[in-house]
Amino acid sequence: MKATKRVHDFKALELKLTEDSVSPHTIYIKEHAVREHTADKPSGRTLFVVNLPPYVDEKGITNAFKDAGTLRSVQIATKPNDLDAKSQTNKFIQDEKKSTFKVAYLVFATVSQLDKALKLTELRPLNSDDYKVKLGMSKWVAEHNNSVVMSKTLKEQVEVFMKKHDEAARKAEKKEKTLEEEDDEGWVTVTKRGKVQSFARSEKVENKIMAKEEKNKKRKELKNFYTFQIRESKMKHIVALRQKFEEDKKKITQIKQSRRFKPF
Repeated sequence: MKATKRVHDFKALELKLTEDSVSPHTIYIKEHAVREHTADKPSGRTLFVVNLPPYVDEKGITNAFKDAGTLRSVQIATKPNDLDAKSQTNKFIQDEKKSTFKVAYLVFATVSQLDKALKLTELRPLNSDDYKVKLGMSKWVAEHNNSVVMSKTLKEQVEVFMKKHDEAARKAEKKEKTLEEEDDEGWVTVTKRGKVQSFARSEKVENKIMAKEEKNKKRKELKNFYTFQIRESKMKHIVALRQKFEEDKKKITQIKQSRRFKPF
C-alpha cells in the first residue's frame, strides 16, 4: 500500500514484521531539521522517525530502510532529544528500560540516501532471512540473559568505571587548586571548596552547633512587636496567673486540713 498521508510535514509509512503481516503498524518520518546540529545527528543526512513500537530494535529498523541505503548509525530513544542515552554513559548501574513507544534518529551515509528514504512508499519487513525480531517469551528470556553479568566481566567494568571516576576527580581537584593560585595581578579566584578544610563532626560538636544556632534564632526573633504577639502574651500571662491562683488555693486547703494553718 502506498502512503500519501502527511501529518505536520510527517510522512506515514506502514511497518510490518513479515511480508504476511495482516495488521501493520504506522510510523511517521521526516528530515531531522533543527537549528543546532550535532556530530551524531548531522544535517542533511538524519531521518527522524516517531511512533516506533516497543519491540523495534536497531537491526530491525535497519532492515526496514534497507532500500534507501546504508545507515551509519541508529539512535533509539523514549522521546525526542532524550538525554538518557548520554547520561547512561556516565552511570555504572543502568536504568531499567521502559516498554513504550519510541522515536529514532537514522543517520544515512549520504544526502542522496536520505532523499531516497523520504521518497519511500513502502518499507521492508523488520524480519529478514538472517535476523528475527524477538517477541513475547523469547524476548523476555533474552533480556534476562543479557541482564546477568559474569563476575569477571563485572569486576572489569567496575575497575574501568572507578579509573574514569578517579581521573575525573583528580582533574577537578587540580583545576580548583589552579584557580586558587594568584594570577599576575594578584587576584585569587574563590572556589566552592574555599580555604577552610572541613572536619568530622562528633555528636558533642553537632549538639553545640545546633544549640548556638537555636540561641541566635531566638535572639533575632521579634517579641511583643506585632499586635497579635502582644495579645497572645497577655493571654498567656492571665492563664499563668489563674493557674498559680488555683495552685495556691489547693495549698491553703491542704494546710487547713492538716490543722497547721495559723493566720494570726
